[in-house]
Amino acid sequence: PLPPWISVIIYKEYIMTKLNLGCGSKLLTGYTNVDKFNLYKPDLVHDLEIFPYPFKDNSIDEIILSHVLEHIGQVPDVFNSIIKELYRICKNDSIINISVPHPRHDEFISDPTHVRPITILGLSLYNKKLNKKWEEQKASNTPLALIHNVDFEIISVQYVVDQKYQNLLREKKISEKEIEEYAKKFNNVLKEINIK
Repeated sequence: PLPPWISVIIYKEYIMTKLNLGCGSKLLTGYTNVDKFNLYKPDLVHDLEIFPYPFKDNSIDEIILSHVLEHIGQVPDVFNSIIKELYRICKNDSIINISVPHPRHDEFISDPTHVRPITILGLSLYNKKLNKKWEEQKASNTPLALIHNVDFEIISVQYVVDQKYQNLLREKKISEKEIEEYAKKFNNVLKEINIK
């Protein structure tokens, strides 16, 4: 039989390291739950605007940021440092699951602790391939991935439709095409964005 310390090392090598950052009251089994406040007794108390994060380079397989990013990094340098820390701690091909309120929904607008809208284009600025493409096109998009040496790719986006419009769709009083058009013109049509 192997000595106990060898089996522990082998076992630990296959454990997926998953973080639930800014967990608040949503403590998840199988994740290290991290929050700035000790109110709900997370596994680790840490402010995500304090660097470095207490995790090794290339050590994390998955991160959940559920209604967190819109609360942190009001100062651009701090937000960029948050993105750099996420990049530092993630393994190659790690998954970061981000959920944020849609910036044109009252749930985003009404919360005084929301310091920045999170958008698809904004997060795309941290993709090196897109930065290089925009550079070739002489586009004005800020090449944040190249500036900060990070590289994130958005692999899926899901918009959550506000309950009012979900009801209208279910009752066949509105079409999906109409919802798409309304979302471009009006507030409170899309409630949330889920980004992987």
